[in-house]
Formats: sequence, C-alpha cells, structure tokens
Amino acid sequence: MNNPLNPNSTLNHNVADLPEKEINTHHLVVTFGKYKGELWTRVPLDYLQWLVNQKETIKGMENNKKMAQAELNRRGTRVRKEVEITPHAIDRASLRCRKIWHETSKEDEGIYTWLSRVASEVIQKKGMNEKVNYLNMKFVFKVGKNYPILKTIYNL
Repeated sequence: MNNPLNPNSTLNHNVADLPEKEINTHHLVVTFGKYKGELWTRVPLDYLQWLVNQKETIKGMENNKKMAQAELNRRGTRVRKEVEITPHAIDRASLRCRKIWHETSKEDEGIYTWLSRVASEVIQKKGMNEKVNYLNMKFVFKVGKNYPILKTIYNL
C-alpha cells in the first residue's frame, strides 16, 4: 500500500489532504523540474523556499509545494520573510550599479548582502510596489506568496 507516512515508500503520493507535519519526505522523490529524480531530503534549501514562495499554482503542482513545505518543516527551516534576490538582479547590480554599491555599502559588504539590505530598505521606506525608484536605481519586484522577489535592478 502506498502511504506517504511510510518511510520505506519510494514513490510520491497525493498528499493534498495531509498536513505538512504528517508528511514524511524521507525516501520520496521529486517528480518534476530541475531536481527530478532527486530525494526531497537532498533538494537545496533555496529551491525549496523558491517553490513554496510561488504565488501561482501550476495545475498538479500543489502536492509539490506541500512536499517542499514539509521538507522545510522537517529541516526546522522557516520560509524566510525577507526579499528573494534573483541571479539576474545580482548580475544587473554588479554590472550597472557598481558605483552606487561602492558609495552606499557598509564595510566588507558584498553585492548580494548590499542588494538584500537595500531592497529591504526600499520596501520599508517606499512600500511594496512592482517598480520603485530609490538611490537613483529602479527596483523591479514580483510579489511571491510568502515574500517579495527582486527581479531586476537598473540605474535611472
């Protein structure tokens, strides 16, 4: 019998009616995307958080979001509430906003940490909008289910 609570199960199951705390992710396999075939327990933290944060639910993906949340719970990890920074935003900031970064960064603050701090400041000072001007830069956000996502940034 296929039981999602059974740690010996190697198949994913319909977990729609189970609370995340009752789902045992050990020996369960990701059935989609970048980590297809990988055990849920081996999926990187940032990917689990990204999956849980997806605002739109693709048909058939509800169980995967629930599995990701169950794995985060198993690890004792809470979905972070700060801003998620996309790789594109980091690349754009490093190429286009380097001067502002050097002028406004704290001692030994790398570009990712600076961008996270400034994006959080933008939201605190200007509110959560899709496009926000701040420090001669335009920040473009997408609102996720749990926290905002900085999609890109550029100079004005």
